[in-house]
Amino acid sequence: MGVVNRAQAKRMRSGGPDLISRLPDEILGSIISLLPTEQGARTQILSSRWRPLWRSAPLNLEPYGLASGINEDVVSRILTEHRGGARRFKAPPHILHGDPATLDRWLRSPVLNDLQELRLYFPPFALPMRTIPQSAMRVSSTLRIAHFSCCQFAVDAAHRLHFPNLQLLSLLSVSISDDCLHAVLASCLALDKFQLVYCYYISPKPLMPPSTLRFSSTLRVARFGHCQFPDAAALKVHFPNLQYLELRMVTVSERSLHAMLSSCPALNNLILTANFGFRKFMINSLKLKRVEMCFGRSDTEIELEELIVVNAPCLEILDQRGPYVANMHISIVSAPKLKILARLNDNTSRLELGTTVFEGRHAVRVATTMRSVKVLALKLHNLSLHMTINFMKCFPCLEKLYIKVTILLGCAVIFVVLKLGLIFFYDFYLLQTRISTENVELHNSLDRNECLDFHLKKLRIRHYSGKRSHLAFARFFVLNASVLESLVLIIDPEMEESDSWIEKQRRKLQLEKRASIGCEIKFSSVGDSSYHSDIQDLSEPFE
Repeated sequence: MGVVNRAQAKRMRSGGPDLISRLPDEILGSIISLLPTEQGARTQILSSRWRPLWRSAPLNLEPYGLASGINEDVVSRILTEHRGGARRFKAPPHILHGDPATLDRWLRSPVLNDLQELRLYFPPFALPMRTIPQSAMRVSSTLRIAHFSCCQFAVDAAHRLHFPNLQLLSLLSVSISDDCLHAVLASCLALDKFQLVYCYYISPKPLMPPSTLRFSSTLRVARFGHCQFPDAAALKVHFPNLQYLELRMVTVSERSLHAMLSSCPALNNLILTANFGFRKFMINSLKLKRVEMCFGRSDTEIELEELIVVNAPCLEILDQRGPYVANMHISIVSAPKLKILARLNDNTSRLELGTTVFEGRHAVRVATTMRSVKVLALKLHNLSLHMTINFMKCFPCLEKLYIKVTILLGCAVIFVVLKLGLIFFYDFYLLQTRISTENVELHNSLDRNECLDFHLKKLRIRHYSGKRSHLAFARFFVLNASVLESLVLIIDPEMEESDSWIEKQRRKLQLEKRASIGCEIKFSSVGDSSYHSDIQDLSEPFE
């Protein structure tokens, strides 16, 4: 098109010639095909030049929900009238809730002959589960992306599939036999990303077929969910190029888990969510950069009790969330590049950071300094200044500190009792708070440390109540954090509506004496209290 000079740019700003419309049809068609369906169709109203383009452009048929106004009749009309091919066909549940024959008719449309991306999201919890129609198999040879959700595969149809160009295969909340799965995967010659999550309401959890874990040397991204990993299969895993692995609601033995991870030499992202079957988890990897672990509680399954980072020279993010059991033992032996550490809690029986040792809330020995850590997230039953200061000594270059105060059931019961006006419990609560406050105030005389003087810039406290112990904790940082830029206190919405309560809190915090003149103090019920905003964003790999 050439370079736009100043005169042309001036005419454009003042309603001059439409230079975009001068582009060739092929380029304009490509632009339109990248837009959502309803927005692509609206380009017809721009001018007579644009009117025929959408009907001949590569189709991106992707209705975004009921609000888009695209129903079954609209989809049928588009597929009938469209003169160009199609790149993407995405059908969400509100489109696929009707007659199965309608979907079969759509998939047989000549418009979809060279389809590259097919996403079928069937209505969840529908019984019996919908079966992938036979017509979906006819476009399998051209597909690069295939996503099937809340459905089942027929054995005869699966054996006719052929995915020579498929790079992403997502089977989410599906019912599929071992033979079907083996046939599907055997036809994938260039698979890069694979997701297999079985139906959540199937009990017991299905066994992961051995062929699933050994099928592809090309795989870089994998997610498995709601299944059991038999030792015989897990011990033979070999994913030489796998970089991202996520396990959701998987039961796997300690031996199998470690064997599987050792067979992934290129792994740099590991996500473990609500998995069971192992008491000890050891991180011993030369490439891992990010580990996220979120565990629940179970009365029947074996739960995690010990987490040990043995040798992780590239590890930058360690996010460990539960189970918050009293016998949990966490040890970080070697992680020289660790930047973000979350979410440590005061219920852990033993925490070892190099040669620094915490037993419960008490620091037995503070010897190691981990200067690489910049972000720390804590989950505390009570705001302990002594414990927090010891952490700052261990992480002297800490820049951001996130604290979530746990709301215990017992506290909720006491609150209800207070509402009923039982003075005995109210006096007991005040006594306990006063004792805690007096202990906290003792720390005001502590020597200053490097973190407070030179590094700590952001502090977030979630479930701040304004009681004396909370107030004393926050005031310590107001008066002593020399470079603090932002203090956000996340409070109950009812408190946020009380201007007098907030003004009283601000006076008690002694803001006129703050160590950092430029520090912004904010009370909010919806503040950015989560450390997740500081964790490098990983886009959903299967979208």
